[in-house]
Amino acid sequence: MSLDEITSASLSPRCLSCILDKFIDASPDDAPWRTKADYMRSVLRTVADNSETMTAPEIGRELETLLERTYGIKRGLGTEKRHFNELVLGMEEHLRQRIRQSDDPLGFAIRLSMAGNFIDFGQTGAVDDGKLIELVGNAENMELDTDVLAELELRMREARTIAYLTDNCGEIVLDKLVISEILNINPDARITTIVRGKPASNDATMEDAVQVGLDTVCTVIDNGDDVADTVPSRVNDETRAAIRDSDLVISKGLANYETLSGRGLNRYFLFLCKCALYSDIFGVPLHTGLIVRGVA
Repeated sequence: MSLDEITSASLSPRCLSCILDKFIDASPDDAPWRTKADYMRSVLRTVADNSETMTAPEIGRELETLLERTYGIKRGLGTEKRHFNELVLGMEEHLRQRIRQSDDPLGFAIRLSMAGNFIDFGQTGAVDDGKLIELVGNAENMELDTDVLAELELRMREARTIAYLTDNCGEIVLDKLVISEILNINPDARITTIVRGKPASNDATMEDAVQVGLDTVCTVIDNGDDVADTVPSRVNDETRAAIRDSDLVISKGLANYETLSGRGLNRYFLFLCKCALYSDIFGVPLHTGLIVRGVA
């Protein structure tokens, strides 16, 4: 096992298999068999032609377009996104109280935000409310590398400018708690939070940010893109500048790790291991939280 399976420009066999599983049999049951066959060949061709130049979320976006063009199916998650935003908003005040009572408020808030990374339809296809509530409820006990966590907290205390790349709906409520705690200990920090420019799976957009009040605690910008990761060549100039010019970049989620790792020491990647590939490479069980330092 090697990190190269995740960060390589060429998708690994397990990533390819995962993408095909999500799309190859997505045709409606009542579609003509010739249409189904043509669609399946197009899926295979899209994956084969792009698997050495595109990330998995980019290919996923191409396949969503193919699905819509072939069958008129647009797999939106608006209802689900609103549900999880509201679900986690309902926990917010209780969690704020728990943070205030914690011996390490910032560390606890970070753990909560990582637990929220569980909300990921792209990885799991569905998100169980009960499992999310369990992970959030037990977040204070989440085992992390304490040295890396202490290093990240110190960087948060000292940074003058911070770019915070969000991931999923619902999760951004917990990101808001992290940002609030950063500002409690570093009130002069200028924090720019970055969301997706257009709907991409269940990733947070500006609409979600406004729904959960993220825009009331920091500056929020969108990256101008509709792919469920952060590809420097695709995002808008404002996003590239925010990432380039910040003292500290905090990046949530697996997809952002895949596209942004190896691009600078001022970046910290926070995510849950949500698939077997990540669990095997990092040697941890599923739903383990990880903080990974950026590398040059």
